[in-house]
Amino acid sequence: MSGDCSSSKISKQSMRTMLEVIHYLRRQNKPKTGRGSKAMATTVWENNFWLDVDYLQIAKAAQSCAAHFTCVLYTEIWCDIQKTKSIHAPKDSEEMLSEGSQHSMEVLSTLSSHSSINVQSLLLEAYSSIGEPDGVYGCGAGRSTDTAARIHTYEHEHGWDKALMTYDLEIQTPLMSTQIGLLQSLQNFGVNHVLQTYLQGLNKQLTEQSPELSEFQYQAAWRNCQWNMEDYDRSLDSSSPHGYNQSMYNGLCALKDKEPNILQECISQARQEAIKSLNHASLESIRNIYFTLSQLQSLVDLEDFGSLVLQSSSNFELIQAKWKTQCSILSQNDYEFLEPVLTLRGVLLQLLLDKVQKRESRDSKIVLEWLMEHLQYTAKIARKANRHQAAERAIFSLKQLDQFGSHGDSEVSWSWRLEEAKMYWSRGEQDTAKHTMKLVTDKLAKVYTRSRSLTRLYAHALGFHGNWLAETHSESPNTIMSVFLEKAVNLYEAVDDTSQEAIEAYLALARFADLQYQTIVNYMKSPTFESKQALMRKTSEELTKIEKIKGKSKYTLILAKQHQIDEQEMKNLKEDKDTFLDTAIDNYLRCLEIGDWHDMRVFRLVSLWFENGNDQEVNHKIQTGLPRIQSRKFLPLMYQLAARMTTRQHDDNGFQTTLNQLIERTTLDHPHHTLFVILALSNANKDDIMMHSKPTKKSSKLATNKNTSTAANEDRMQAAKNMLGRLQKHRGVIITSMEKLCDAYIQLAYFNVDQYKKETRPINLPSELKLPKLKDLKHVAMPTTEIPVDPQCCYDDIVYIKGFGPTFRLAGGINLPKIITCIASDGKKKRQLVKGRDDLRQDAVMQQMFGLVNKLLQKDPETRKRKLIVRRYKVIPLSQRSGILEWCEGTIPLGEYLIGNPRTNEGAHQRYNPRQLSPWDCRRKMNSAHEKGQVAAKNQSYRNVCDRFHPVFRHFFLENFQDPAVWFERRLAYTRSVATSSIVGYVVGLGDRHVQNILIDCNSAELIHIDLGVAFEQGRILPTPETVPFRLTRDIVDGMGVAEVEGVFRRCCEKTMVVMHNNQEALLTIVEVLLYDPLYVWTLSPLKAIQLQQNKADPDVSELNITTAGERDILDGAGDSNETNSEESNKMAERVLLRLQQKLKGVEDGIVVSVNGQVNRLIQEARDPKNLCKLFPGWQSWI
Repeated sequence: MSGDCSSSKISKQSMRTMLEVIHYLRRQNKPKTGRGSKAMATTVWENNFWLDVDYLQIAKAAQSCAAHFTCVLYTEIWCDIQKTKSIHAPKDSEEMLSEGSQHSMEVLSTLSSHSSINVQSLLLEAYSSIGEPDGVYGCGAGRSTDTAARIHTYEHEHGWDKALMTYDLEIQTPLMSTQIGLLQSLQNFGVNHVLQTYLQGLNKQLTEQSPELSEFQYQAAWRNCQWNMEDYDRSLDSSSPHGYNQSMYNGLCALKDKEPNILQECISQARQEAIKSLNHASLESIRNIYFTLSQLQSLVDLEDFGSLVLQSSSNFELIQAKWKTQCSILSQNDYEFLEPVLTLRGVLLQLLLDKVQKRESRDSKIVLEWLMEHLQYTAKIARKANRHQAAERAIFSLKQLDQFGSHGDSEVSWSWRLEEAKMYWSRGEQDTAKHTMKLVTDKLAKVYTRSRSLTRLYAHALGFHGNWLAETHSESPNTIMSVFLEKAVNLYEAVDDTSQEAIEAYLALARFADLQYQTIVNYMKSPTFESKQALMRKTSEELTKIEKIKGKSKYTLILAKQHQIDEQEMKNLKEDKDTFLDTAIDNYLRCLEIGDWHDMRVFRLVSLWFENGNDQEVNHKIQTGLPRIQSRKFLPLMYQLAARMTTRQHDDNGFQTTLNQLIERTTLDHPHHTLFVILALSNANKDDIMMHSKPTKKSSKLATNKNTSTAANEDRMQAAKNMLGRLQKHRGVIITSMEKLCDAYIQLAYFNVDQYKKETRPINLPSELKLPKLKDLKHVAMPTTEIPVDPQCCYDDIVYIKGFGPTFRLAGGINLPKIITCIASDGKKKRQLVKGRDDLRQDAVMQQMFGLVNKLLQKDPETRKRKLIVRRYKVIPLSQRSGILEWCEGTIPLGEYLIGNPRTNEGAHQRYNPRQLSPWDCRRKMNSAHEKGQVAAKNQSYRNVCDRFHPVFRHFFLENFQDPAVWFERRLAYTRSVATSSIVGYVVGLGDRHVQNILIDCNSAELIHIDLGVAFEQGRILPTPETVPFRLTRDIVDGMGVAEVEGVFRRCCEKTMVVMHNNQEALLTIVEVLLYDPLYVWTLSPLKAIQLQQNKADPDVSELNITTAGERDILDGAGDSNETNSEESNKMAERVLLRLQQKLKGVEDGIVVSVNGQVNRLIQEARDPKNLCKLFPGWQSWI
């Protein structure tokens, strides 16, 4: 089939029918090729070729039918065909590998030469129509010099000034679309007067007016309250149908002239036009429906407002309340859909104001304030969307309106001035913003006592002004804190304000004081401070000696005076440090007490507490403040809080008392979230007990470890048991049930299954085990299910454990973990992985870290819009070396899909490329090169392997998601997931990312990283050091489609990295708390490092169970029993924190780079063959 399928001679209905036929055939399996036993099953890829069609022509036809997902899919299939043809062309391995670094747009440009259709333009048009924010950058946007591509990019980025200039270059083109584009740019840019002038000139120039231009003229007229159009036609029986904007214009004129019948007719006509556009909408162009929904919302507003105005009612409160309620919902939408609604409401309020002012009604003041509040809200929304021109226009209107009447003491009269200052700051005009804010604060200082609302506004202004001065270093720290930030907090407290603005003020003061505290602490750790102290000691000694020999002299008096000045400076420094610390703690406590907007600050509060645990005054502040904070806010820190429990009282400074009170209160309030943590500590010796009951080769070594166990470890275990004893009075039933469950899990974890090693079928649970006997644990929630935290601490309706399945399976690996089925009270069956002889605390803490990162990603609008998260699973340690994990249902390891295993040989590589090297041949070749140890040999072998082993992961999506829309969504989810997990993994230094340690969800296509035992750059100290920041091998990239790492992947990496940079303070605090946890062994012992790579030397061994504890007890060397180990651990922790700080500041190899530069560098490092060839062969970098 050839020719242009999108010809205008073919109706869209015919093309849609053709597309349905093509889609139906693609879902049918082609017959096997060959005969008899040699017959080969066809693949999903081969099902695309029932007919000899040009898929690029089909893609173009799909785009013309608004089937944008189908267009992208068929374009990708066509590109795949062309790339496959080019592979068979003669080419050396150097050229093959250079394709990995070749820009995807260069590839697209090359592929376009094979067809009369421009592939880049087609994809760019499709992605623009879909509305996905990043896809356009993978097919030309932002890089192409083509005028159409540049316009697409500018409009996509809302760069209306650049779009306007580019349209101006194209204005000689007689196309009406160019004129409409220019007009749209003028309107969106906010130059309304220029737009009106241009439209007047265009009317005189054109002899015949098109419907599109006419619609735009009506739109510009009603948006700018221009009611003098010459051809204004309100006739109800007009033969020519009116468009949406003409009907809207007529309706507003009817409202202005009090003509209810015409108003209703115009609303009806406009609604018909809007609904008509829905009839032509495709399910593959949902974004276009949003514009229609915006239009329908505008018509509802017009109808409601019309009934109010035409009935001459003064009851404005109903609509006012309705609009305020809708604001929270509407503000969650993109600005481009929200802006038409806000503009219409402004026009309606202006009409109402004109009406009440003409009749000199007493309602004029109410309507004026309503309009001013609306304009201020419009300016705020535009500012947050970076539409500064629209924000400034709203502010300009406010300035004009504020001249009416006397509003000196009204809130809106002052609040819009604050919004004006914020607008200047957001636009980068910092000096203007500070000057404007200073004028506002100076004037408010004279009038704020007149009302509570003015007091709140004054406090709000002081807070912002102080923050801006701090950011620009325009005042001294003491002035900023006392004159601005502390004063703002005091004003909020004076009026007992607990709003979000008040919380922001407390947080601003806490952060500022904390920053000054950290500055002093860092200075006191610096060599400069140590030198000064040494000089002071030397001066004191010298002074004493001279006075003994010569008595007092002029020299000694000068020396004594200098020494006195130095001592006073030291004293002031310590006093400042204590003051800043007290201020930071007080305000963090207050911030956490009165609101939930900044719950992540609990990490910094706890960090300051731990850091100053020996300070009695600090402990008193914490002890006084904690009871006022809801206990649920400390749940993310339960591991770290419990790890510091002890039966010893350290100098009676109150630390342990406060700690125990907090843990007990949190456990009483949220037992299902906390008890497993305490039980794991109280069960610390149960691993040894289980091992001694069934001796193995390892048990003797573990016994040696037990003999060397420190008193601190035993003490911590006893403290946990004591706490459980105290909690028994209130939570006795739950604790007893959980203890039985933990004992049963631990018993199963150490149950000897050597005789079942080769068993693949389900194995009956032996009757001597405790687990099968546990039934109806009504007070124990399903441990591997996420339990929502209830602020009211009510957990009466939990999904509890009903029982366990009668059989288990073995997951494979060295320690043979067991897969069991847990039956919940709601009837659902959840599989769980029970592990013994494994330290699961590392995995649990990393999952904790991922959860906190997800909260940061959810708070940022850009990453929230893209649904960027790191997939997690529940990990529950039960003792030092046993625990359970949530089984990730519906997932498959990447390695299993791509290469299968040597016994079945059913991987995707063998199915799609049966004539190429097998994965095992590749591994043998790389093993051989690795044994030689020469980098040149590794590099050459890697290139040879890649030349004969091509990626196939793109077929995963065609196999599992054949519908174009689902295929697009799942591949998008996959690409975003790879981007997010790559950047987060890089930040936390996650290593050991081989193909068995990454799962893919077969339903959502998101990645899940398992076995997280190598973190914080520990992969760099393995026997074969890891040389890449994350896994971005050829198969991983292949799954992203023809755009590869451009577009979605790169942009999502950048957005994630921006969140990491912007929240570096929170991330550093979180990691600091984790690294200094006395129970958290995050460093690799030499034995564990060797085992990690030895285990993967045999390809037959399953790699599901890589996180081994080796022979080391998790508690060995922890605590304060071994000062040398503790000091070394602290130094390593400081090194990790320093490197993390560098990453979060964009420092790579000592050079500060931008977010874009940092991401680009990481992508290049991850894909560089020179780095990939050096990796351990078990990592399988060629896949």
